[in-house]
Amino acid sequence: MPMKLYAHLEDYKTQRALIAAKYVGLEVETPPASAKAAQTGKIPVLETDKGCIFSSTAIARYISRICRSVGLYGQNILDGGMIDSWIEFCTNDLEVPLCTWIFPIKGIFGDNPEATACAKEDVKRALTVLDNHLLHSTYMVGHTMTLADISVCCALIDGMKLVFDPEFRKGFVNLMRWFDLCMAQSEFKSILGEVKLCSASASSSKKQAAPNKKVAPKKEAAAKKEAAPKKEAAPKKEAAPKKQAAPKKQKGQAPPKADKPTEKPAEDPERARKDLLKKVKKEGGKRGIEIE
Repeated sequence: MPMKLYAHLEDYKTQRALIAAKYVGLEVETPPASAKAAQTGKIPVLETDKGCIFSSTAIARYISRICRSVGLYGQNILDGGMIDSWIEFCTNDLEVPLCTWIFPIKGIFGDNPEATACAKEDVKRALTVLDNHLLHSTYMVGHTMTLADISVCCALIDGMKLVFDPEFRKGFVNLMRWFDLCMAQSEFKSILGEVKLCSASASSSKKQAAPNKKVAPKKEAAAKKEAAPKKEAAPKKEAAPKKQAAPKKQKGQAPPKADKPTEKPAEDPERARKDLLKKVKKEGGKRGIEIE
């Protein structure tokens, strides 16, 4: 009865278990229900006829130990301990920073430039350790393929596809030789297929992918704001008539004198008395009145 593996098939940890199953000749099914199980968060799970095993690392170790003669877990206890050491190194020192670098590119979470810069340095440090180790070794442990090789190779797949450009790979000659050896194995090819290595850095590829935005010509400043009609100027108030300025005085010229009313010459009182007496006498004579 074949075992059933409920997991994300595109996850490198799932691919690690499937490659190990190919080496030991174990038939493992991946039911379509894995997609539904992914929504509940209860995967990966390996269902066997005697019980279930969860956790991707535990599943890979279980499968690798099924057939001792293949040697995926080494030929002795010491080999098994060394394989566990490299699996732990891969999990803590390589996978964590590499995922921090790659996940923003895959759109899993947003980019954090500071975290990405630190992750790149941590990845380079981990790859340098692997490159130095493989300088005098064909495989990670011993002289045959083990779970250590499968774990590290699967962890590097996304990096090789997305961010490890040719310039970056130049510094890890031994690592690339070992990676090519792993990818040439039929067990790897049957699960991973042909892996196309990154040809350009992620930053440059992003720039090339982004189309040049053509600057749209501004619509004549919105037709100069549709030539807004000017407000009609309010009619100017008629200026009040200015007072005629008084003629300026010319220097050395006296101002004209105002015409004074002509005064009547003073009457002589004696003469006025006589005139009045004559007038009275004349009137009295007419009326017959005596005048003293």
